[in-house]
Amino acid sequence: MNTFKRKALFTAVVAGLGVAGTAEAVYMSPNRTGQVLIYPYYTVQSAGGNNWNTYISVVNTTSIAKAVKVRVLEGKTSAEVLDFNLFLSPNDVWTAAIIPNDATATSPGRLVTADTSCTRPAIPTGGVPFRNFQYSVAGSGDALPGTGLERTREGYIEMLEMGALSGTTAAAITHGATGVPSNCNVVQATAFTTVPAGQILPPRGGLMGTGTLINVNSGRDAGYKADALDAWRNAPIYTDSGFVTPNLADAVPTSSVVVRSGDIDVAGTGASTLITAYRSDFALTSGVSAGARAVASVFMHTSVLNEYVLDNTSASTTDWVITQPLKNLFVDNVTARQPYSNILTSSGACELVGFTYFNREEQSAVALGSDFSPLPPSAPGNTICWESTVLSIRNGATHMPADSTRSTVLGSFNLTNANINAGFQNGWATLSFTGVGATTLGMGSAAGERVAMGTNVVAATVTAGVVTFYGLPVTGFMIRTFANGGLTCGTASCQGNYGAAFGHSYTTVVAP
Repeated sequence: MNTFKRKALFTAVVAGLGVAGTAEAVYMSPNRTGQVLIYPYYTVQSAGGNNWNTYISVVNTTSIAKAVKVRVLEGKTSAEVLDFNLFLSPNDVWTAAIIPNDATATSPGRLVTADTSCTRPAIPTGGVPFRNFQYSVAGSGDALPGTGLERTREGYIEMLEMGALSGTTAAAITHGATGVPSNCNVVQATAFTTVPAGQILPPRGGLMGTGTLINVNSGRDAGYKADALDAWRNAPIYTDSGFVTPNLADAVPTSSVVVRSGDIDVAGTGASTLITAYRSDFALTSGVSAGARAVASVFMHTSVLNEYVLDNTSASTTDWVITQPLKNLFVDNVTARQPYSNILTSSGACELVGFTYFNREEQSAVALGSDFSPLPPSAPGNTICWESTVLSIRNGATHMPADSTRSTVLGSFNLTNANINAGFQNGWATLSFTGVGATTLGMGSAAGERVAMGTNVVAATVTAGVVTFYGLPVTGFMIRTFANGGLTCGTASCQGNYGAAFGHSYTTVVAP
């Protein structure tokens, strides 16, 4: 009964915003399906002498064929290392793996697939190594952290539905009874630089995806669900492979809906739990497009919440992936635009953070600037600097890896170490964004409205006005591993290693 009431409450609030029916405003899909998928992290880095691989999948849960832009972005500045167009048949699943290109630590990642779904261009049998062309241009801001191919070994992935397909294009890429598309040559032909007129329709959504991080030789595996954005666009936007558009900034219209739950109705009885929704319209501000601001607003959080496990008996280790999609649209080596505070340098675009941690019995402590490492040459120690940063939580236990230049679980070099007290073996923590942009300036809308409804309120309360989002746009997950040594498995022995990943929880602050 309580679940029913909450669902009805949510529906009433969203209806009060006018986003039901034909209205359009990008939002984070609670159903985990949408027009856009964000995979917060991929890696082929080495941990404990063994490489991670990353498996990805995308599912078209609709009966309509689709054209999807797949873009792989390295983790320092979100520079593109591979992009191609993927054509999904109705009810199709496409899978691929990202593996090291060779055994050297400085080699790029490489995408391989055995899937038959059409891509443009076709992916060779041996796969496609990642490239550094976009960030290796001398003098460009993206080149500040270095131009080597090793930068491609970790990052994140975007998949954007460019449109639904019909006509001969849809027929060509649709799988037949043998499980193979009718004729991939149609979309792979040199002349096919755009979809023929009338054969591409607005995106319909219904995409869902997963990422799996697997380290076979270490006996570890962990998976996550991709973030799904819906109502991103109400018009098709097809570009050939090799174009930097579409990207997340291409939202149409440039509006968003953000839902915040768990407030208390202090103006009423104080006993009502509120669901508050904000519909915001954005405009071009300080060089950042309205679409970028609209999409950023659905990721805006003031703090990241999750657990950690560093138990001595199971030699547990914990990393947090902190990915900031759209940061590269707000920050370069000249300007940092709200809500960001610092420009890009060779040490990254470093944002101040605080880290408060608890054990499972409520004792707490705060990691100070000296507790964070490695220290950026031009910034305080309590910062995260990259667009996909791994926060590695350490407590000085004997089972912690000695190499502090890479994270304990994922072997990431895009890291910040959070060095906590030795007595804290497990518990939970809060990573808060404390820069002036995140806490004081925020990111404001051009116009908007706030709709609130509580469990003891008959009708929704609607308040029009400018909406301001605080924090930074962020996503990610916690990954933890356990090492229980050799185990007896029947008549054989096996490794007692395992792991798991869990999406973050967040604190969201929006005004009014």
